[in-house]
Amino acid sequence: MLHTTAHAFAYHQVLVLIAGAVCLFGTWIGMRHFARARATEGPTRHGWLFMASVGTGVALWASTFISILALDPLMVSAFEPVATGLVLAIAITACLIAFEIGSRHFPLAPEIGGLVMGVGVLAMHAVALAGWNIEGSFDLNLSGAALTVVLGLGLSIVAVNRANRPVTRWCRHGAAISFAVMICAMHYSLVAAATVVPDASITLPPGLLPAHFLSVAVVGAVLLVMGNGFSTYIIDQRVRTESADRIHQLSFNDTMTGLPNRIAFNERLAFDSAEAHEKAQKLAAFSIDLDGFKDINDLYGHGAGDLLLIDVAERMRKQLSSSEFLARQSGDEFLALKTSPNHPQDAHAFAMRISKAFASPFTVQGYPVNLTASIGYSIFPTDTPERDQLLSNAKLAMYRGKTGQGGSICAYSREMDDSARKRRALARDLEHAAQRQELFLNYQLQMSLNNGRICGAEALMRWKHPKLGMVSPAEFIPLAEETEAIIDMGEWALRAACRDAAEGKIPGNIAVNLSPIQFGRDDLAEMIHGILIETGLSPERLEVEVTESTIMSDQSRGLHILRKLKAMGISVAMDDFGTGYSSLATLHAFPFDKIKLDQTFVKRLPNDAAAAAIVRTVLALGESLRMPVLAEGIETEAQWDFLAREGCAKGQGFLFARPVAVTALPGAIAAAAHFERDDAPDAGHEAATVAA
Repeated sequence: MLHTTAHAFAYHQVLVLIAGAVCLFGTWIGMRHFARARATEGPTRHGWLFMASVGTGVALWASTFISILALDPLMVSAFEPVATGLVLAIAITACLIAFEIGSRHFPLAPEIGGLVMGVGVLAMHAVALAGWNIEGSFDLNLSGAALTVVLGLGLSIVAVNRANRPVTRWCRHGAAISFAVMICAMHYSLVAAATVVPDASITLPPGLLPAHFLSVAVVGAVLLVMGNGFSTYIIDQRVRTESADRIHQLSFNDTMTGLPNRIAFNERLAFDSAEAHEKAQKLAAFSIDLDGFKDINDLYGHGAGDLLLIDVAERMRKQLSSSEFLARQSGDEFLALKTSPNHPQDAHAFAMRISKAFASPFTVQGYPVNLTASIGYSIFPTDTPERDQLLSNAKLAMYRGKTGQGGSICAYSREMDDSARKRRALARDLEHAAQRQELFLNYQLQMSLNNGRICGAEALMRWKHPKLGMVSPAEFIPLAEETEAIIDMGEWALRAACRDAAEGKIPGNIAVNLSPIQFGRDDLAEMIHGILIETGLSPERLEVEVTESTIMSDQSRGLHILRKLKAMGISVAMDDFGTGYSSLATLHAFPFDKIKLDQTFVKRLPNDAAAAAIVRTVLALGESLRMPVLAEGIETEAQWDFLAREGCAKGQGFLFARPVAVTALPGAIAAAAHFERDDAPDAGHEAATVAA
């Protein structure tokens, strides 16, 4: 590191290269250990940090003294033992502090850690030079010393930065290279900055370490520490391989499909995320949900559904490569992982392969069944640095895709989080909407189709948010059911509708929808009975509307509740008949008083032959069971004429009246008066009227 005349020094470039090589190899192993530290927590992290600091510190210590020995002065030289040991302590301590600070998650943490490392390297050189004794004297010029300081600090910052902010898996190599370049660059800058003057009158004091002895000690220490570090690296790789094998063994414990289960998926997620973090790769997590699988269970039974799941799992498994992992979470939901340096392109390509597994029909009990899957995915660490959040993001994307067309592939975006936060905020506001008097009822008049006279009205809940304004029922009703806020909201709506009807504001009967969540209340009948007593409404004027799915989840319990309502004199209507899997057995088993024909078919009348045939069938069914049919969604005179001619008893729709607030109901009633007809009903219509 010192410059003198050619007569004083025989300069060895080979030893400088050896110093750089020792630094490169030692710090490369240290960076491997440091990468493991960044991917772990707790005591394990501290252990890896210590090993990284020892490996890197010894490499810096050894390369510093080798570069000094490269000068090989003709005069006798030796080193003070205390200074030599102090340099090693400074090296290890500086690395430990620098790595600890650099691995934290505050702004400029790697750069501050690198600065600490640079100060330590400069201190090492200062102490090493102070402990180097030669038979002569030397001086340093200020400009050369300043350049050495800049090189030491700057390259140390670069090295720690690359180790903590990896862009690719090669960044750890870049950190080791930066350390090696730093040692060599500082060596040459000090050589250029120093002047050595031999002095035969100067003799070395006793008790110093001769240069040749130190060289042997350095070589031994380097071999020992680096050999230990490299062995640790090999052992770690072996442990990780065995861990992967153990995960592989644990994975095949889903007894039905033979796929890994959720526990195995979580272990694999932890393993792959640590691997991706170390190698600066990307990890994509996928949530895969079958579309309409519940309908298959309802149609063919759960046994057939299980066989279908086995077939689905086998098809998807055939699409996997070595870097991909598939698991079954539960029911018809599957999870997958894919590691790749080229996401999101590879993630989308994998999702496309999984989707193609559903291209050809499946066979269920000898019948071909078309099946699709909605797939959502999220990428670590691009979308989130938290592995636990990764799967939540993928599911959020899957649910977003499921709202559209079946079989969709949807990538996570941060806007989905915004949407989810808005939905959660809306749910919080909805819990208090009734108490804050933000809810109100609109009423849509119902008409007797044979004479056009008003026979009742249906209560429809509306919500005026103080900031958002009117919120669509299609948005807040499912949200209320999901959070069970519909229980209190439904009770409020029932009480308000009964009160308006009892006060004479509503002509005829009042129809109120019951949510499936409300129907789950054990005291539902008692609650309705209490409201009737409180408001003074006659039970005969109240009609509750339920869908088939509302009562089919627990048929015996549903039948018991309907019978209690019927015993009080309350009418019960089956709502949305014709959608889903409305069955004749349900109409036969439960005491319904009315069938409400879904508007899906009414809107296609009278020109759609298929819709007309379905409507005629439903009307004939109602006549045979002596249940009047009310058609929803009547918008034209032609639809009214067709339904009245075919024997439909009642109807509602925009043709007669739009839903209005109770204050506007008198105007709607007056406007509907011109629909009254004096035409005599035909025989079929008369039968339906009697049944009503």
